[in-house]
Amino acid sequence: MVSLIDMPEVPMKITLEKLGYVEIQCLRKTCHSLRHFIDTTQPEQSIDALKISGSPNKISLLINGNDNINGNDGPQLYPSGQKIHVVYQALKGENARITWFRKDENRQKTILNENFSELLSRDFGLILECKLPILRTFSMDFKNTCKQFLEKYLSNKNPIKTNTLTMINAKQDDMLGFLPYICAGTLEKLVIQMADWIGPMDISKIVELEHWKKTRKIHIAGVSVAAEVRNFEHFTSLIVRFDVLYLEDVLFLKELFLHTSSTSKQYRISFGKLSDRNAFIQEFGLPLTEQRETLTFERPDDKEHVVKVEFSHFWDRVLEFKIIKKCDAPNEVEVVN
Repeated sequence: MVSLIDMPEVPMKITLEKLGYVEIQCLRKTCHSLRHFIDTTQPEQSIDALKISGSPNKISLLINGNDNINGNDGPQLYPSGQKIHVVYQALKGENARITWFRKDENRQKTILNENFSELLSRDFGLILECKLPILRTFSMDFKNTCKQFLEKYLSNKNPIKTNTLTMINAKQDDMLGFLPYICAGTLEKLVIQMADWIGPMDISKIVELEHWKKTRKIHIAGVSVAAEVRNFEHFTSLIVRFDVLYLEDVLFLKELFLHTSSTSKQYRISFGKLSDRNAFIQEFGLPLTEQRETLTFERPDDKEHVVKVEFSHFWDRVLEFKIIKKCDAPNEVEVVN
């Protein structure tokens, strides 16, 4: 029987491609020959998602393999599946504890004279040195992530390729420093989540980046934004909040939906107040009560679809734009030509 280290290059590559991230890292520690082969050939890792989150004294690293991503239960913890959950915790002094949550039995190790965030950074740096596929999603909480981490472990690396990028508690400066490490060409959806934020967030520099211009879905939660509505017109899916909603912006969006070639376009805009409530009532003929009000508009040169506009003032002030099939328009709502 041929041993693993004596296996020819082609079957060795095929074998490594069948292994998960943990198995490959274990093989790297077996002997110098295997480590050299793995580092040289860089087999693509079966990683589907990465997430970094935590608190001031504890940071969590979550790695999802691409096993059972469409199943009802999602990926299973290792060794039952390829989901890896590791928590790095600060102890008294410059000591740290690493906990690896597993399906069989959790593993714990105390590291003396090491900073917990530095340990996380090193491990994350090892992941980035691997050949990664295009991730389904990559999420990072910036509240307890230092800029030194970004500069030390993301610089001189290939940009991370992901379809969805979630940035949590990231101010504009954080995003400006982080987005250059993300590949704009693969980005399909951008999610910005904020907690305990007071006042609108400035995104005037973000909207100038290629990442903003190339992605087609943007969801911003937990904060209002200070930006022109026209900066969002290229998105097919939009969730955003403004402190003040202006009539001219609503009329612009109405025209945008009337003439867009995309029938999948959908916007949900929440707002603090209307710039001129009476002007809205006069323009749209809606009482703007706590009841949901609906208008539908015919689209020029489109016999099959209409624009559906909904105003809601019940729990949160929300304006929604959708394009629906004409046959699905509510019977009690008049279609406006």
